[in-house]
Amino acid sequence: MDWFEEWFNSPLYEKLYANRDEEEAKRLIELIEKFLIKNNSRKILGIACGRGRHAITLAEKGFDVTAFDLSERAIEIAKENAKKREVKNVSYMVHDMRKPLHEKFDAIQNLFTSFGYFEEDEENSRVFDNVAAMLRPGGIFVIDYLNAEQVKTNLVPSENGMFNDIHYTIKRYIEEGIIHKDIVFKKGDKTKKYYDMVKLYGLDWFKKQMTKRNLVIEKIFGDYEGHAFRSGESPRLLIISRLAD
Repeated sequence: MDWFEEWFNSPLYEKLYANRDEEEAKRLIELIEKFLIKNNSRKILGIACGRGRHAITLAEKGFDVTAFDLSERAIEIAKENAKKREVKNVSYMVHDMRKPLHEKFDAIQNLFTSFGYFEEDEENSRVFDNVAAMLRPGGIFVIDYLNAEQVKTNLVPSENGMFNDIHYTIKRYIEEGIIHKDIVFKKGDKTKKYYDMVKLYGLDWFKKQMTKRNLVIEKIFGDYEGHAFRSGESPRLLIISRLAD
C-alpha cells in the first residue's frame, strides 16, 4: 500500500485537519468562478477532491460537478457532506488521477496542493496527460499548489498539539526536492505513525508540463484574493490555463 492510501484513509487524518477553513474554500471558488463563467463552463471535474469542500461549493453555485479521489474514506465523507447540504448536482467516485476518465469536461480543477504525491516525476506529469485528454477544446484547467520557494524559505520543522486525548507531533524536512512529513499520534501507551510527502515543483516546471500538452496559461495568482504571484513571497501558486483549440 502506498503512503497516501494509508494516510488519507485514516480517521486520524480527518481529526488532524477537521478545522480546515470553509471560508477559504469559498474564496478560492469565487476566484475560479469568474473564469468558468467567462468560458461558459458548466460541466466540471475535480481531481483528488479529498472530502469534497470545493466540489460541493461549486455545485451549490449551479455547476454540474463530478469529483474523484483515491481515498475511499474521503469519498464516503464527501457524499455524506453533499447529502447533509442537500446538494444533488455533484457526484463522487473512487478513482486514481494517474488514469483518465473516458469523458470530456468543460473545466478541470486540482486544488489545495492535491498533487505531487508520487516520487517519480513521470507519474506526476502523467496527470497533465489525463487532464488534456479529459478537457474539451478550449476547456479550463485550474491547479492550486504550494509555492515551493516560499515553503523552502519558511519551513516550520516541527509542531505538536492535542485533539481530544490524542497527542500529535509533525516533523517536516526537505530532501532531494521533496517536503517530507513524519506524523506521530500518541494516546496513552499506543502510538501510530504516518508519512506524507509532496514534490516541490516550481512555476517553470508547471509551465513546461502545460506547454507540452497545449495548455495555455491565462493567469497566475499568488493567493486566493487574486494577487499576482511572487516567487519568494506568495503563499500559493494558482495557475489558470486553457486547452488550445
